[in-house]
Amino acid sequence: MEQQRRMILFFVLSFSAMYMWINIGLPFFHPGFGNKPADQQVEIEPGDETQLTKGDKADDPKKDSGDQPQASQTYSENKTETPQTAKAELELPNYPHRKITLGKAGEGSENFVNVELNSRGAAVEALWLTDKRYPSIGDRSKPLQLLGEENSRLSFDMRVELVDLALDQLQPGLNLEQVNWEVVETSLSATQVTFRYPSPDGRLELLKTYQIFEGDPKRRDSDTNGYSLDVSLQFRNLSDRDIELDYHLQGPVGLPLENVENTRRYMAIQVGVLEDGNVRNATVLANKVADQIEDDKLETFQSSLKYIGVDGQYFAALLVPQADQEKTNWISVAKPMLLKEHKEAQKSLLSVGLQSKPILLSPGQEQTHTYKLYAGPKRDALLRPLDADGIIEYGWFGAISKIMLSIMMFFHATLYAPYGVAIILLTVLVRGAMFPISRKHAKAAKKMKEMQPKFELIKKKYENDKEKLAKAQMELMKESGFFSGCLPMLLQLPIFIGLYQALYTSVDLRMAPFLWIDNLAAPDHLAQLPFSIPFLGDQFNLLPLLTVGLFVVQQKLFAPPAANEEQAMQQKMMSYMMIIIGFMFYRVPAGLCVYFIASSMWAIAERKMLDFKTSSDKPEDAPSAAAVTAKEKEKEATEPKKISWLQKKIDSLDAAANPAKSVEKLEAKPSKKEKRKKKKK
Repeated sequence: MEQQRRMILFFVLSFSAMYMWINIGLPFFHPGFGNKPADQQVEIEPGDETQLTKGDKADDPKKDSGDQPQASQTYSENKTETPQTAKAELELPNYPHRKITLGKAGEGSENFVNVELNSRGAAVEALWLTDKRYPSIGDRSKPLQLLGEENSRLSFDMRVELVDLALDQLQPGLNLEQVNWEVVETSLSATQVTFRYPSPDGRLELLKTYQIFEGDPKRRDSDTNGYSLDVSLQFRNLSDRDIELDYHLQGPVGLPLENVENTRRYMAIQVGVLEDGNVRNATVLANKVADQIEDDKLETFQSSLKYIGVDGQYFAALLVPQADQEKTNWISVAKPMLLKEHKEAQKSLLSVGLQSKPILLSPGQEQTHTYKLYAGPKRDALLRPLDADGIIEYGWFGAISKIMLSIMMFFHATLYAPYGVAIILLTVLVRGAMFPISRKHAKAAKKMKEMQPKFELIKKKYENDKEKLAKAQMELMKESGFFSGCLPMLLQLPIFIGLYQALYTSVDLRMAPFLWIDNLAAPDHLAQLPFSIPFLGDQFNLLPLLTVGLFVVQQKLFAPPAANEEQAMQQKMMSYMMIIIGFMFYRVPAGLCVYFIASSMWAIAERKMLDFKTSSDKPEDAPSAAAVTAKEKEKEATEPKKISWLQKKIDSLDAAANPAKSVEKLEAKPSKKEKRKKKKK
């Protein structure tokens, strides 16, 4: 019992001694101990407020700051102080990190796009197409992600230097792209959301509103609104002074490169420049952007813009300011951005950045800039309302390409023919329409073959006179109708080129199956080779080999016999060229190979039918060289030689230059009476 009393007394005396030391001893020996530290003060001179718009941090790479940091610094403003010592209170807003998805997925959805938004930076993290016709290249069960693969930046990240400088004072390096914005709950719906961020100094409020639109599921190929995302940027002046600011806006990021090994069309910057109400399209390829950056001569766009963005072979992401920029031009400069450089410059990833003109806000005033982002397939009907249909590269014969595409879509949509069959039907229709032209050419080639003995005759006759030999051969070609047959073939080249370009740019062929082919917009890839062949790769493609084989057969059937050594050499060179064509065609899309195979088979069948008809009409054998020689001599003896128009002109010029020679010819020339006597005899 005595021990317990001593223990309690010990603890009481100990705590009493500690209490007296802390409250009496320490303050006596250390007078400043126990006072709360003053809040950290950050002074901002009012005179410096107008200088906050200077500088350029808009192009700094985005830094991953993790969760938004907690703010512990504040400072108060004494309004009675002079402008030289006035202070403003800085406080970093603290909002939770959230991700919000706009749109509904699924069959029959009225939203053509789904958009995932990130509260960090209030930016677009990803955008998908809901149409099942546009699946992912890697996995057909997944929708195509059109934006967001490149994670170093997000689409529609925004930098306002006036706000960034205030954030940087609270935490060095902090900017609007790294902080969480507040989600305005009253604005949140399935198709719309607004993000809010107040400036730490309380002078400015920023608002970003995103909205997607419902489209008509029956008009997925013509309803532009279904593929649109509206972005509104709102700036409010909450202070009692004028504020001048500008902003940098990040354009669409993450457009994928598809079929990189085989495509001929990579990423490019597309710009629509307004000139007196008209839109002029400008295209800047990725390799050109890379070269300009390397040479420090990056081309920027300062004219009034109708649209600006990036595109690939089949899809585009275009940013369209929702105001007449010729009248209300708020964009100071737009410039290409190289997001990810590739060792092959044309395969680099691109984006664009916009810098606004200075915005002056009076106290209580607000201003809104709205942009429309089109993210979808490259179709005329979808891009035409944006005046952006010029980004589709149909080539010189664009009108023909559009007609060919319309016919192919008719076969697919009306006759329910698969795209491979639609291509074959389109080829048959085109070749059938051109049958009179190709028939005339085939007849001329066949007649050239029948006149081979005549060519052999004149070759022997003018063996030592090349000039006369060439002239005689030209006369025989005219007689056979060879040139009249070639001219119509040249006229049908625009049709072939237009059809070729139409198939190359058609988004409908992307991921379209046919026979063993799973993508008509890529090589057929029949099998995977256990080794890699230089320039060809490790895929075995059958259709290009069939295409080149039919080209060889077609050449043998159509090429007329060589009239001289020069033509023989040319035909040999064509045989060697087929090998080069085989290399060129090995990575051509399967849809184009289907077209060339169908066209070649039609031409071969057409030629065989013509040979069959000619042989049934003229069963007799071709005349021998001796018979041809005798007939020619008889013709020369009985009929005067016809002089061509060109020869008459040459003779008249020769007569003017040599009068004496022309007199001798006139004397030697028989009169008309002598000619009649010869004819009577």
